[in-house]
Amino acid sequence: MQTPFGHNHERGAVVELTPEQQAVLDGARGPYLAKLMRWLVAWGEAMGARRLVRVDNTHALLPVPNLMARGASRETVEQYVAELREACSYRTAPGCYCTVHTAFVTLDPLDVPENDPEQVRLQKELAELAAQAGFIPTFTCAPYLVGNVPLKGEICAWTESSAVVYANSILGARTVRHGNESAIAASLLGWVPEFGVMLEENRKGTLRVEVTAHLDSTTDWGALGYFAGKRAGLGIPVFHGVRRPTQDEAKQLCAALATSGGVSMCHIVGVTPEAPTLEAAFHGAVPKDFVLFDDQALRETYASLRNHTGDEIDSVILGCPHASIREIAEIASLLRGKRVAKGVRLWVDAARATKASADAMGFTGVIEDAGGRILCDTCPTNMRIPARRIVTHGFKQAHYARSMTGAEVIVAETGPCIRAALAGRWLGDD
Repeated sequence: MQTPFGHNHERGAVVELTPEQQAVLDGARGPYLAKLMRWLVAWGEAMGARRLVRVDNTHALLPVPNLMARGASRETVEQYVAELREACSYRTAPGCYCTVHTAFVTLDPLDVPENDPEQVRLQKELAELAAQAGFIPTFTCAPYLVGNVPLKGEICAWTESSAVVYANSILGARTVRHGNESAIAASLLGWVPEFGVMLEENRKGTLRVEVTAHLDSTTDWGALGYFAGKRAGLGIPVFHGVRRPTQDEAKQLCAALATSGGVSMCHIVGVTPEAPTLEAAFHGAVPKDFVLFDDQALRETYASLRNHTGDEIDSVILGCPHASIREIAEIASLLRGKRVAKGVRLWVDAARATKASADAMGFTGVIEDAGGRILCDTCPTNMRIPARRIVTHGFKQAHYARSMTGAEVIVAETGPCIRAALAGRWLGDD
C-alpha cells in the first residue's frame, strides 16, 4: 500500500535478486561486499522494494569525525576510520560516477582548534585512498556545481538532503535520501533498492503552493522553500505562479525544502522536467485546496529565522549550499576595496574546484584582501567553529547554526550580509 510518505510499504516484502546479485550476497566477491549487499537488501525490504536496480551515479560521505565525535572514545573513532579505509580498498563499480560529500575539517591550513591536525591528517589519508578507489574528491554539498550533473531519469544514490532535492526536482534524476552506509554500498556494488521517488507513481505532487510573492533574490527562494517544506513534510510540493529560477535560486529553494521538512523532491510548474503543466505535476489529479505564499508569508518566513537579541555580529557565512562562481563574483564585487570589520569572520564556503576558478579570476584575492576567506571541503557550522551572532544568506545555514553552534542568527540577502560584515553589526535589509 502507498503511504503519504511516497514509499511502498508492504510488510514482509522480499527483494528479488538476480543471479549476479545473489552470488555477491552469498560471498562470491568476498565477505565485505557480501556485508554491503546484506545492508542494501535489508534496507530495501524495510522500505518495500521489490528489486535492486543499477545505479549510475553516487554522492557519498567519507568523513573523519571531528567535533561531531565529541564524547566518543578514541577506539570508536579509530574503528570508524578503519571501516572507511576498508571501503576505500575496493574499486567503485564500473561505470558509476562517484563524488564525495563535505568533510568536518578543511584540508587547507586553518588556525582554529576545530581543524585538529590529527583529524586533518586522517582526512587527507582517506581522501587519497578514496581517489585511488575511484571516488572523485569533490568534498562538496553541491556536486552539481562541480561536474556531477545526472541526466533526467538517471538512477543515483546521493547523500546530502538538499542535493537529493535538486537532483530529483531540477535535473529529473532519481534518488532517495541516502546515508553513509548505503551510499558507499551503492558506490562499490553498483546497485540500489528501488522504492520511494525512484518509482514514477511516487513522484506526483502532494501539496499545491500558489506563489504571488515577489521573489527578487536567491534568499527569497530559500524563504519559499523553508515555508513549503514545513507544510509539505515528507510530501512533494508543487509551485505554481513562479518564474524560472536561476541555478543559485534553485539551489536555495531545494536546500530550504530539505531543511524545514523531509522533502525529497518538488515540482515547479513549467520549469522542472516532469511538470510542464499543473496537471502533469499532480499526475492529472490537481487538488482544489492550496497554500498561498504571498509577500506577507515571505516577510514572516524571514522573521522566523531572526532570533537576535542585539545587532553586533561576529560571523557572516555565505555559501550554504556551497557557493557557485557567480555567487563568489557577486561577493567579491561588494567587497572590492573595502575591509571587513575587526572581530568579524567572513566565510565563503565553496568546493575546491570552484575556488580554483575564483583564484584564476581574481575573486579569491579580492575576498582575502577584504579580510574574508573562501573555506573549502566543509563549512564553519559543520566544523563547529563557535560564534555568538551569525548573519547568512542561506535558510539552511540559519536553521542549523542555531542548534549546532548555539549562535543567534539573522538570515538576509547577500547585500545586507556584506554590509553587516563591513560594519560589524546588523544594519537591516535596506
